[in-house]
Order: sequence, then structure tokens, then C-alpha cells
Amino acid sequence: MKKTLGKPENWQDFESLSKKLWGEIWGIPHKIKKNGRLGQVQAGIDIYGIPKGLKKYWGIQCKGKDDYSKAKLTKKEINIEIDKAKKFKPELGVYIIASTSNKDAKIEEYIRLKDIENQNNGSFEILLFCWEDIVDLIEENQDILYWYLNGISQKGKFDFKISFNNFLDTLVINPTFEKRIIRHQLKSINTNNRISLGIYKSILEKREVYGLNHLPSFFGSNKINKSWCEFDLIMENIGTSALDDWRFEIKFIKGVKSIDDSNPYFPNVSIPTYVDDENKTIRYRPRDNSPLIQKDNISFEIPLMVEFNAKKVIAEWEFLARDYSKKETIEFVIEPKYIETLEIIEVESENELIEDQFYILEYIIDKE
Repeated sequence: MKKTLGKPENWQDFESLSKKLWGEIWGIPHKIKKNGRLGQVQAGIDIYGIPKGLKKYWGIQCKGKDDYSKAKLTKKEINIEIDKAKKFKPELGVYIIASTSNKDAKIEEYIRLKDIENQNNGSFEILLFCWEDIVDLIEENQDILYWYLNGISQKGKFDFKISFNNFLDTLVINPTFEKRIIRHQLKSINTNNRISLGIYKSILEKREVYGLNHLPSFFGSNKINKSWCEFDLIMENIGTSALDDWRFEIKFIKGVKSIDDSNPYFPNVSIPTYVDDENKTIRYRPRDNSPLIQKDNISFEIPLMVEFNAKKVIAEWEFLARDYSKKETIEFVIEPKYIETLEIIEVESENELIEDQFYILEYIIDKE
């Protein structure tokens, strides 16, 4: 087949193409990553990931040549990039040089010799993919071919991003939990305040099982659950054309216990779309089906109850419009705050004394 695919117009587009292409080839479309940001030291690696079923990282160095740099891939340049890649941590299993330069028999031979030398020294495998090789890979993958022909050419026209709370790119979630310490001690002679151990355990179990949405009536209704968190999710059109007939969906796949906003203990939260708490999914569609025009944004609040022992929240989001779509995986860090409370349970004899017990509970307080 004659190679008719044009090369990307710039290095940034070539890097995006390489990320998407090898993400599909490796079977990790949402786990493959670009290394750092422009201007940072990258140890010779632009893109990295662990291919599905393997244990070591593979790295890609993207070399834009010919049509927009008027340069060729040289042996000296190859040596420099291989030496940089050896500094990447953790150690690579395979190192790929992806180049928009045309195939060159002498350079390909040099890569083969460097590959054998490198592996004999106990280091990574080295592969070279020139533009003709990359075109073969693109044409073998129809989804990538369609995206390249219809997507990257529209990059400046259609683009979309999400951010959080005042347009931040990252988010840290800070729930407050109660760390309840139950301590047993011998009954004081003059006390009249002993709580029954059986009743107290029953209260704890109900709080842990029922959680926020089904608090037993003995807690009353004049309460606020401080373990719930909220954040603003901002949807922004960063392209040059309006996005029509659009909708947005986010699904929390790890670290979230509930997203149910109907809770009376979490006031002033309004999600204008469908909330599926069982599947931890929120779907947003503008009520009047109005377009998201260029340089405009829309936001809404999301309430979350995270799992007690979770360290992070992982979510997948997808944006669908008439002529454009985008899908990504995001992660939030959880940094909880713990309020310690002590409950004394008095017992009649030393035989009933046991070590302190600890419970992590939702932190519920009276309204001010």
C-alpha cells in the first residue's frame, strides 16, 4: 500500500499521535503517560507505560524530523538519547525511538547493532520506528487511523478539558472522620453515667452499616456529616468552535462510597443531572441542549463520601458532542483529617478489662 498519510504538522502533534498509537498497541490507552512537561529533564523519554501483561516500563522518545525541522536522525543523536534513557527510573525493558524521518538503511543497521550491544550489557532492548513503520501501525488500527485523519486535524477546532475548584488541574480531597477510642476501666464507686457495652456496640454498628443516608433516628435530624466532601467540576471549551449536542459523564471506579446528593445532612448541593449512586456515575446534559461555546465553561458541584481506608479516588470521564469526543482517567489524592474521641466503658471486674478498641466513623456534629 502506498504511504499517503501526511506527517503531523508539529512535534507536539507527533507526540500525541505516538501516545495514542502505542497506548492502543500496548493495551493501556488510559495508563500510558507523557513524561513531565515541556522544558523539564525527561531522561530521554517522552512517553512511558507498562504494556498489558508485562512488568517493566517501556519508553518512547519522539523525534520530529524532515518536514518541519529539515533534519535527519543521526548516529550521534541516537547515542545521546540512549545514554539519557539509561537514567530513566525504574529501568526500562524496551526503549523505542519513534521518528517522522523516512526509513534509512544505515540508521536502521546502526540501531540493530546498538540493540545487541545494549542487551549484551544487561540493559534494555532498542527499537526504531520511522514514519513508514508508524504509518503501517496506524493503518493496522482503524480507530487510530480514523482519529488521525479526522481528529488531530481538528485539534485546534475542537478541544475540551475539565478542572476543579477555581480551575485547578489537580484535586486533594480532605474528609473528616471520627476516630473513636473505646477504653474499659473499673467502675467508679460514685458514678451514675455508665453506658451499656451492648447498647454502645449496637450504636457503632448502626453508624458503620447505615452511614449518612440512613442514620438511625436516635441521632436526630439536626446534624451535619463532616465526612462528606464537595468540589466544583468545571467543564471548559478550549477549542475554537462551539460544541453542540453534548453531554458529560463521570464514573468513580475506586475510593468512593457514595455520591448520593439527596442526603439531608449535605445542604446546598445541586447536581442538575442524573446521579446513579449504585454505579457511582454522574451524567450531565444541559437542560436546554445549549451549545458549549468557545472559551466558555460550565461547572457543578459533586459531593463525595470516600471509603474510610482509601488513599486516592480514581474516576473515568467522557465528553461526547456532535463532532467531537474525549475520554480520560483522573486521580484525586485523599488526605483525611481525624477527630479523636474517647468513650469510657466502666466494667464491674478486672476480668472484663480489655485493650483499647479503635473505630473509624463518619464524623457527625450538631448544626450550629
